[in-house]
Amino acid sequence: MIEIEENLIQDNNTCVDTLSLAVEAHQKYLIRACKEDLQTAINYYVETIRVKPHISTTYYRLASLMYETGQITVQGAVDQCRQAVIMDPDNADAHMYLGYFLALNGDKNCAKDEFEKAIKLKPFSSARARIIMAMTLLEDKTKCIKNLFKGLYCLFSGSALFLTDKGGIKMVLKNIADDLSYYKYKLKGCIYENLKNDKKAYETYCDALDETKNQPVFYEKMAKIAIRKNNLVVAHQCYQNALIVSNNNVEQVINSIEFVEKNFSQNYDELIDYYNILLKANPEFSRCYYELGHLYFRKNEPLNALNAFKFALKYDENNAFYQNSLAFAYVQLEQYDEAIELYKKALENNSDSEWSAIVAQALAAIYHQVKGNYEAAISMLQNALLLTKNRGQIYQALADIYYDKENIEEAIKYYNLSLEDNPKDSKSYSRLAMVYWECDRIEEAISNYLKAIDLDPDYDIAYNNLGVVFLDGLCDAERAIPYFETAFDINPNYVLAYFNCARAYESLNAKIDAAKMYQKALNLNKNSLEMDNSIIEEKLFKLFDI
Repeated sequence: MIEIEENLIQDNNTCVDTLSLAVEAHQKYLIRACKEDLQTAINYYVETIRVKPHISTTYYRLASLMYETGQITVQGAVDQCRQAVIMDPDNADAHMYLGYFLALNGDKNCAKDEFEKAIKLKPFSSARARIIMAMTLLEDKTKCIKNLFKGLYCLFSGSALFLTDKGGIKMVLKNIADDLSYYKYKLKGCIYENLKNDKKAYETYCDALDETKNQPVFYEKMAKIAIRKNNLVVAHQCYQNALIVSNNNVEQVINSIEFVEKNFSQNYDELIDYYNILLKANPEFSRCYYELGHLYFRKNEPLNALNAFKFALKYDENNAFYQNSLAFAYVQLEQYDEAIELYKKALENNSDSEWSAIVAQALAAIYHQVKGNYEAAISMLQNALLLTKNRGQIYQALADIYYDKENIEEAIKYYNLSLEDNPKDSKSYSRLAMVYWECDRIEEAISNYLKAIDLDPDYDIAYNNLGVVFLDGLCDAERAIPYFETAFDINPNYVLAYFNCARAYESLNAKIDAAKMYQKALNLNKNSLEMDNSIIEEKLFKLFDI
């Protein structure tokens, strides 16, 4: 707001020391904008008031800092500055500060009176009072000609008198000196970096933190060196420090988000905090809400995600991506009717064919799996086929629907089309094999299960199902058992594989081995509930019936 004045009131040693320290920290804050300097200045001003409560200078300086940090209201600042004026009516700076806060509080006439008093008390050192008064008068919405000319006069006269303002000149000189120091350290560090001497560069930037302003710049340079050295923890700390000293500058927040997303993507709470900081600066920034929603999804908090996406749509109501994400949140919360409506809106509002095809598949899945509306699902998928060249998953979804409709020939047709589009999709081979098995085309079922296993050697379901084909289709228990064993070797909690293996041993009259498998299946099923326990128990108890 206003630079620090030079004239300090001298008192006892303790008071002078605390006031001097307060002014020094205040000056550093004005140059470097560091929150630590700000708080240090406030603490020393408070201590000065405690030791010598009659020093007026302390009150208006403290008022400006406390108002800036939100610790007092404008009226609170006015009251403190008025106290300073009462203590020392001849203090021009006290009148200037009081005028400034009166103007902020909407009392323009009283503010004008205080500025005029400040100018009268120090006519040749009133540059700042004149300039602030000019700003107040020129902002007058009544368009008063008198105020306009008075404001212009104060602006030009204040500019001309600036050369007589020792405090202002000193601050300018301090800023120039700091700028020179900043460029010196920056150049020195760059030279070391170009010479591949990262250690010296890092040390130079460390020194610059205490000697210059723009600390965030040097913290980020240190972070980049740490990243090159693969020391991500140090880099992370540097980015956090840059945020602190920049008082959560928006650019620093964005840089921190990019770094954390890339290197510490599981730090969901930290990322959420950063996006909330951005929203404090711009509460209508819809993209922030959108990103927050996805973070809540990653935290498995669908209700919070839903609320975030709602805010995103509030500020950008026709954004198809936001509509799609909110629809997905409704799906997670099993609110399917709301999801359907939003998916439809997303399709209407987006012109990207490939993306629209994906949304259409999501909508078709609800019609198929939740609503049981096969025709609507098929219609949606047929439209999706017209929008994209990547049709494998769409063919597979159509095949699943026809399979559920018991239209086996259409299911086989679309599974084969899916494999033509993506010949390395093990799941499509497995599903096609299942269809062949259910219509007693055993050799084709075996062939497709083997292809699925060949493409994915860890595909436990395919091993189990192939074992079932040999056991129940060809009555060949000996060939079936190795497939069941492989299935539960891959997935030790695979209840159905143990159960089927037990059935195979039972068919070979190996009752002890069968009993062990049934018991294993029963034990595991108590937690997974993959099957009805009574089915396993019945098979187990009948093994040794006479």
